[in-house]
Amino acid sequence: MPAPQRLLVVSHRAPVEVSRTPEGTRVTRVLGGLTDALNPMMEERGGAWIAWAAPFTDDVLTPAATGLSYPIHAVRLREPEVSSFNAGFANQVLWPLCHMFPTRCRFQPTYWTAYRQANERFAAAVRAVAEPGSLVWVNDFHLCLVPGLLRSGGVPVRMGLFWHVPFPPPSLFGICPWRAELLGGLLGAELIGFQTALDVRNFLDCVQHFLGLPVAHDPACVQFPEREVRVVALPVGIDAGRLRAQAADPAIRTHARQLREASAAEVVLLGVDRLDYTKGIPERLLGFERFLERHPDWRRRVSLVQITVPSPFRVPESREMKRTLDETVGRIIGRFSFEGRSPLLYIYTAFDHERLAAYYVAADVALVTPLRDGMNLVAKEYVACHADGDADGALILSEFAGAAADLREAFLVNPYDPDAIQRQISVALALPPDERRRRMRALAAKVSERDVYWWASSFLRVLADAA
Repeated sequence: MPAPQRLLVVSHRAPVEVSRTPEGTRVTRVLGGLTDALNPMMEERGGAWIAWAAPFTDDVLTPAATGLSYPIHAVRLREPEVSSFNAGFANQVLWPLCHMFPTRCRFQPTYWTAYRQANERFAAAVRAVAEPGSLVWVNDFHLCLVPGLLRSGGVPVRMGLFWHVPFPPPSLFGICPWRAELLGGLLGAELIGFQTALDVRNFLDCVQHFLGLPVAHDPACVQFPEREVRVVALPVGIDAGRLRAQAADPAIRTHARQLREASAAEVVLLGVDRLDYTKGIPERLLGFERFLERHPDWRRRVSLVQITVPSPFRVPESREMKRTLDETVGRIIGRFSFEGRSPLLYIYTAFDHERLAAYYVAADVALVTPLRDGMNLVAKEYVACHADGDADGALILSEFAGAAADLREAFLVNPYDPDAIQRQISVALALPPDERRRRMRALAAKVSERDVYWWASSFLRVLADAA
């Protein structure tokens, strides 16, 4: 049996966080997600991870420094470059474009120049360590020019790119002045992965419309005279086993019980989001406010815990949104608090996985209502934490989250409609316990079967087989 092909993973962020301390440089592993899924595959295949790192980081972080089985090669970007590349083009052009907020796009040529130059740096870093026949896995919209740059440079590797966010239809993607360059960069790969079948269709429609290339739909591919580019839908999963173990941990269950007691509520609702206009937090709060208005009998029996993680980007939208949220939270608390008890707890801070697991366990209902999302792993994390025991719990999920394509037993809702949100809260709370458990068990089976390890191994298997 031939040896497995060497694997090079490329992402804009490293699987470790590097910080300065009085004692020197400290390296902390990032737990969960892509890192955990790829660790066993990197151990089997060998290879390296290529990512941007802080300017004081060594050029190569060795396994001895990180505790990982592979080296991390740092891509050097100065602070102004990071700002224009990541906070600029990635988050003020591609992010709003892909999430269907075209009026928030800022099509600045300086952002595009920085994006192109940063992608050239990443491609050069791959070229420096690549060996003939290596598998190169590029991750997300930050680096979609890398496959094209490597192909035009004649680097003898097999490339795949996974696009984690939604892919818009031609009517939206077409407004981008650099649409042809972005599509051409992606098509340098042998394999392109998306979250849903709708994303695949949108991408193929864009390729056909803007590049005039022939495409096929079964199986999905883009056809060149000398090769084909496979296009697949592979929904990202979570480490369901780890979440289930955390949810069963006695310390976390004790913390969950304390959280419920502190809420002084019969029923606890939960929202968990990064501060971002795509997450639908204001609309969710309005929906909860409508629920309290329409159902006065629930005002002293229910509590919504909204956890909002600060945005890493200092953009005007974040400041404006935080002000809107603060005003909405203040109004709801002012209207519906009674004898010192508020029906809304608003927490604005970052959370680690262990603390978050206790909130998942404590919640009777999760409100996951993004206006648009590639997948939304919070929905799957909540389900995993309610998979065992009595499997009680309910998931109210946006129709426009990628997770809705699979998690059909959730209570699906139009996140733009506060009345629809309040109705689904009412339906979820009125559902007989047996039906609620049946739905949750069905959701848990799907989340467990298609976990992050299934996703990563499936992508690499298709990439290794790609022509």
